[in-house]
Amino acid sequence: MNILKNVSRRDVLRFGVQSAASSTMLATLGTCQRAMAAVDTSGYKALVCVFLYGGNDGFNVIVPRSNAAYNTYVASRRNLALSQNSLLPINPLSVDGNQYGLHPTCGGLQSLFESGRMAVMANVGTLIQPTTPAQFRATSVPLPPNLFSHSDQAQQWQTSIPNSVQPQGWGGRIADLLNAQGYGNPQLATNISLNGSNIWQGGRNTIFYTLGESGAPVLTDYQYSGYRNGARKASFDRLLQQATASSDGNLHFNEFTRTVNRTIESSQYVNNALSASPALTTAFPSSNIGNQLKLAARMIGARTRLGLSRQLFFIGLGGFDQHDDHLNVHGQLMSQLSAGLKSFYDATVELGIQNSVTAFTGSDFGRTLTTNGNGSDHGWGGHHLVIGGAVQGRRIYGQMPDLTLNGPNDAGSGRIVPTTSTDQYAATLARWFGAADSDLDLLFPNLRNFSQRNLGFV
Repeated sequence: MNILKNVSRRDVLRFGVQSAASSTMLATLGTCQRAMAAVDTSGYKALVCVFLYGGNDGFNVIVPRSNAAYNTYVASRRNLALSQNSLLPINPLSVDGNQYGLHPTCGGLQSLFESGRMAVMANVGTLIQPTTPAQFRATSVPLPPNLFSHSDQAQQWQTSIPNSVQPQGWGGRIADLLNAQGYGNPQLATNISLNGSNIWQGGRNTIFYTLGESGAPVLTDYQYSGYRNGARKASFDRLLQQATASSDGNLHFNEFTRTVNRTIESSQYVNNALSASPALTTAFPSSNIGNQLKLAARMIGARTRLGLSRQLFFIGLGGFDQHDDHLNVHGQLMSQLSAGLKSFYDATVELGIQNSVTAFTGSDFGRTLTTNGNGSDHGWGGHHLVIGGAVQGRRIYGQMPDLTLNGPNDAGSGRIVPTTSTDQYAATLARWFGAADSDLDLLFPNLRNFSQRNLGFV
């Protein structure tokens, strides 16, 4: 049964965000009579969210190389500062008077940036409306609740509705929108997670499908058909057939049976499509994130067999909450991220689909400029990366902050106030993915508070 049969696309979005809306916004949504514009599902497109759990230190990913700006960076970061000579130089087409470099372990990202396939989105963070450090200190504007909290800020990043606790992420809301207009494949979700449960892909009326590192998970007792000449599998099949044919009225029993059947059918559907698709020749690093990105690339390679022209993937990498041993641990993580993203982009080139796949990073928050001895604390704004053939790359978008402690961008304790909101960042990606401009305010209720709706990086 289609539970959305009598529900409009706009209703789906409205119901999904209304708990976050003020009475004024609800009135606006309730009386909105604009014609509904369908999501463009022509061709193929994929969004790949790479979430860096713990709060990535973006200020050590993109670092000023110009002497004056670098000296300010060193004065603020002290023992967390990278040496000037170790930075990998980049040459942005957009300039602000300073030269910049990437973390010394990010050779893959340097190559992507210099070839025009990567852009930097400067100083992004959760905001309800544009906010200055003075307004933050005076609490004279609405602020995201529980700033600097891992769980709250990760949720707010993934929902892009920081002024309310939301169970739906903005990727899930896009999937709801697609589902409401009749798009999709009943055998496989549009949203695919390579990193278990997440908020970004959760929708009101859609769910995401989780894969393991090698493909779709298979029931253990069902997987080994050769065990004891297939006796175990045959017994399992007979029990399942009997349960499927049963109509004893036990709702729990019947639902369990349907769930087992769906699990078997979905795993066979996905794994058969992966097996039938040509193997990738692009080499991936053997790291956890490398394995996730490799499987995402394989799923993209199987897109025609899977019957999907829109896919949203979730990749996760943890370990960024570095209160100690910061330089060493962050360097290792950035090396893994750089190598993984470079291989992923190369794989999309191999598949001839690079212009239709966009990967982007997110994180709980940035880190403080200040050191706590051998690490950093929970910050606010931070820099992020967007990669793909459609990216207007070799550019830094937004405003690179002044890194002076207690300077014009510091809210205190070295926490940099974001100058670009997650709403603007996410809305730009959603618009590229095919969401109509007329739906952006419903997908991102706070977007109306910001003058620039499309940041132009893709």
